[in-house]
Amino acid sequence: MRIEQDLINEIREKNDILDVVSEYVKLEKRGRNYIGLCPFHDEKTPSFSVSEDKQICHCFGCKKGGNVFQFIQEIKGISFVDAVRELGDKVDIHIEKQETAQTEGIVDDHIKMIEMHELMANNFHYILKHTEEGEAALNYLKSRGFTEELINDRKIGYAPNHSKFTHDFLEKNGYDAVLAYEAGLLSRNDETFDYFDRFRDRIIFPLLNFQGKTVGFSGRTYTDQSPKYLNSPETPIFQKRKMLYNIDRARKFIRQNDEVILLEGFMDVIKSFEADIKQVVATMGTALSREHVTMVKKLASNVTLLYDGDFAGKEAAINVGKDLLNEGLNVFVVNLPKTMDPDDYITEYGSDAFKSFVEGQKQSYVAFKAQQLYYANENNDLKHEQHIEELIHDINLIQSEFLRKKVLQQVADLYKVDVNSLKNRLSPNIVQNYTDYNNFVPEMKEKKLDKVGRAEQALLKHFMNHKQLFLEYHSRINQEDFTSLNNRVIFSRLNGYYKNNDVFNISDFSSYIEEHQIIETVMYLDSLLINDEPETEEIEDYIRIISPNEHKENSIEYLNQQLNKAMQAGDIALQRQYLEQIVQYNRNRM
Repeated sequence: MRIEQDLINEIREKNDILDVVSEYVKLEKRGRNYIGLCPFHDEKTPSFSVSEDKQICHCFGCKKGGNVFQFIQEIKGISFVDAVRELGDKVDIHIEKQETAQTEGIVDDHIKMIEMHELMANNFHYILKHTEEGEAALNYLKSRGFTEELINDRKIGYAPNHSKFTHDFLEKNGYDAVLAYEAGLLSRNDETFDYFDRFRDRIIFPLLNFQGKTVGFSGRTYTDQSPKYLNSPETPIFQKRKMLYNIDRARKFIRQNDEVILLEGFMDVIKSFEADIKQVVATMGTALSREHVTMVKKLASNVTLLYDGDFAGKEAAINVGKDLLNEGLNVFVVNLPKTMDPDDYITEYGSDAFKSFVEGQKQSYVAFKAQQLYYANENNDLKHEQHIEELIHDINLIQSEFLRKKVLQQVADLYKVDVNSLKNRLSPNIVQNYTDYNNFVPEMKEKKLDKVGRAEQALLKHFMNHKQLFLEYHSRINQEDFTSLNNRVIFSRLNGYYKNNDVFNISDFSSYIEEHQIIETVMYLDSLLINDEPETEEIEDYIRIISPNEHKENSIEYLNQQLNKAMQAGDIALQRQYLEQIVQYNRNRM
C-alpha cells in the first residue's frame, strides 16, 4: 500500500516525537536533547537520546532509532504503513486499512494468534452480556461490585461450559486448531491428539500487551472450581515475565505522575483503576522478573508497592522492594490494614477513602522495612545489630538526599541509637554512582578518517545543506565511488528524497532509510560543523578526491585541454564546440 508523501509528512508533523517517545520512555532534559533508558535493549546507564529540534531519536548503544514512524515500527514490531496509520489515527487522519499481510503473501502466525484472541474476547463478552448461559456469571460479577460500565470497559466475558465451543468457533472462522493450541486457547489430549477448549465455565478477563492487543486470558471460577484463576500458558505472544497487567492503560498516567504503583493481582488493579488511581499495574501471578524491572525503570523513577496487608503481602513487599531499590529506583510502600487487599478496602470503605488512603500513606521502603524487621524481633539485640547493617546498606541506595536524611533519623529513633553514629557508617560512594548516572549524556565520537573519507563526509554534508548543489553535481559521481557503504546508501537515497522535497530535513529523510547504522551516520553528518557556503573549487576538490577517475569529458580541465588542442590544430568547429561546453559549464555554476 502506498501513502502519499504529503500525507505522511502531515502525520509526522502533527506527532511530536518527544510526546510519542515519552509514552514509552521516561526522559530527562540534557542540554538541547532528552535522554532515557533505551526501550529496545536492557541497560543501566541511559544511551537513548531524543532531539526535539530535529524530531529524531537514537540509541548510542544498540543504534536503533530514527523519526517518529521508525520509533513506532521498532517498539511495536509493525510495518511502516501500519506505523503511519497508527500515528495518523492519533491526530484524526485516518488511512483506510488493507490486509497488507495477505496482499504481500506474508502471514505472520503471531498476528493470527492475536486475531484469534481478539475474536474470542468479543465472543466471550457477548455471551456474558446477552445469553442465558452467561447470566449466572454476570450476576456473580455484579454481586462483587462490577458495574455494567466496568464490564464493558474491560470487555469481561464468559466461556461456556462446552468442550468444543472455542475450538468450533475458531475453525468456523478459518483458524487452524494447531495454531489455536499454540496460542493457548485450546488444550490437547496427548494420547489422541484431540483438541478441546482450555477455558470452560469461567469468567474471562482479557489480558492485553503493551500495545493494547489481547494476547491471553485469565479465567476466574465463580463456582469454586480449582484453580481459582486459570491463566493462558506461556506462548509466543504471552510471556508472563514480560507482561504487566494494565500497562497499556496506565502508561500515560505513569508518565504524568512519574510513578508506577505495583499491585499483586489484576482484580486489584481493575478496582484501583476504577477508584481513580490510574498508574497501577500487576504481574501475572509471577515474581517480579528482570524484564519487569527494566520495563518499570524506563517509565518512571518512583515505584509504590501496594500489596496485601497480610504477612505474605508484607514479605513480598520487602523482597520486591529490595530488587527495585538495587536498580536505583525510589521505592515506597502503602501498608494496608491486616487481612485486607485493595479490593477489600474499596468494598469496605469506598473508592474515595481508598484513594485518600493510598495518596496519604506512601512510606519510604527502607522505613517500612525497618519497622517490619524491628517489631518482628523487638527484644533481640543480636538481630537488631544485623538489621542495622542491612538498613545502612539500603539507605546508601536512596537517591533523594532529603529522604536519605529522614529515613536515617527514623531508623535511629526506632532502634534508639544516635543518628550521627549511623551517619558515620554511610558510604558516599554508592550515592555518587547514581549522581554520575543521572548526569550521563551520550555523545557520538568523531571517527578518524583518511583524506577520501573526510571528502565523502564533507560532500554529503554539503549535499544535505543544499539541494541545488546536489542537483548540479550528483551526476558526476557514481554511487560506487564512495568507499563507505553507509555513504553510498545516503548518496543514493538523497536522489529519491530530493525528488519529493526541496529542503533537507533529517526527520523526513529518515523515512527513506531502514538501516539503523545508516541513520546513525546521517545523524553524525547532520551534526558536522562545516562551511555553509562552499566555493565551486571546494566541491570540485572533493569530487576529484572521491572520484579520481571521474568522467573527464565532464571536467573543466578536460574541456580547456581540448580547446587548446583545437586551437593548435586550427579546427574552428571543435573550438566552437568546446567553447560552448565551457560557457554552459560555467553557466551551470552561476
